[in-house]
Amino acid sequence: MKKLDLYILREMVVPFILGTFLVVLMFQINAYMFMAKTYNLENVPYTAVLQYILFRTPEFMKQTLPVGVSLGASLAITRLARESEITAMRAAGTRLLRIVLPVAIFGIFVSVGNFFLVENLIPDWTRRANAILIQSGIMGLSRPTMKANSIIELNQYTASFGIIKRVDEYRFDISNITLFEQVGPKKVGIITAETARYDRGVWTFNNGYYVEIEGGNVIVAKPKKSFQVNQKIVVDGLFGAGQVAERTIAELQASIDTAKKLGADPKKEELELQSRYSIPVACFVFAITSPVFALVFARTGGFVGVMVSFVVVLLYFNAYVVSTEILSKSSAVPVLVAAWAPNFIFFALGVLAIWRLE
Repeated sequence: MKKLDLYILREMVVPFILGTFLVVLMFQINAYMFMAKTYNLENVPYTAVLQYILFRTPEFMKQTLPVGVSLGASLAITRLARESEITAMRAAGTRLLRIVLPVAIFGIFVSVGNFFLVENLIPDWTRRANAILIQSGIMGLSRPTMKANSIIELNQYTASFGIIKRVDEYRFDISNITLFEQVGPKKVGIITAETARYDRGVWTFNNGYYVEIEGGNVIVAKPKKSFQVNQKIVVDGLFGAGQVAERTIAELQASIDTAKKLGADPKKEELELQSRYSIPVACFVFAITSPVFALVFARTGGFVGVMVSFVVVLLYFNAYVVSTEILSKSSAVPVLVAAWAPNFIFFALGVLAIWRLE
């Protein structure tokens, strides 16, 4: 059986690499076409556009690696079935689960590699891609000039901002500020301010009021007209909706903890955090599901492996979009369910198909 395992893996590798490459190339072309149609690229260096697409490539691969696994697994099993090798193995008493085992192991390895991309490359490379847009003057067209309800850490404070307006590359004005500070085991200091200005690492808060609470009782309440906090931040980090992609898992978890502490809704960050795990695991799910369904339809045509792989991928990602973009908006659907439901459903279908074929 070791020879069979090597044969299956050898048959998988080429379509896996080719399928992943072609789909990534399609994403890259679509990214360029979108930029060319949406923005004026006449004054943008062509090298900057190429660098932007290059830095977006790990994000594209996150979605295309499951496609490559599905394609490779389907074609390998289809070929074995059409050459009657699976029939011979079944006649010799080999279980279908044993035949699918090397495919599943391959899926696990790809899942691990996909997670490496998600955690170690995508956040940093996405920041670089956005930095290129900013330097090229494109980001000003693609991002709003203000953002509401931002939460960040400022030294000893946790800060919640109302409206943020950019003044220039290094400065912005904010309004409706609330700062929280843990001043003792049971003491919390709360500072509210009407306006503030951030200028190259210096926060200046105006028309503030300080309240200190201990055990539910207000023990201090006094005006705090003007004060400063020295802490540099990445100004652009407070602008734009796509910044969750720039954060690592640890940074996402810190944002979630901060939002919960302030009573804010961290659902967007929680969904992104769960997706960091569920999308890589989809590679393993396709390694179970795609070859089984390819085996069911193997006798119907030579290109059935390609058709089955793309149908499975299409159904999965449509289910994923419905689950994460639509169902997740309902308070009745937990984030964990929204992010993982497609994986569980397709894995269950694959296991059920194996059981029926056995």
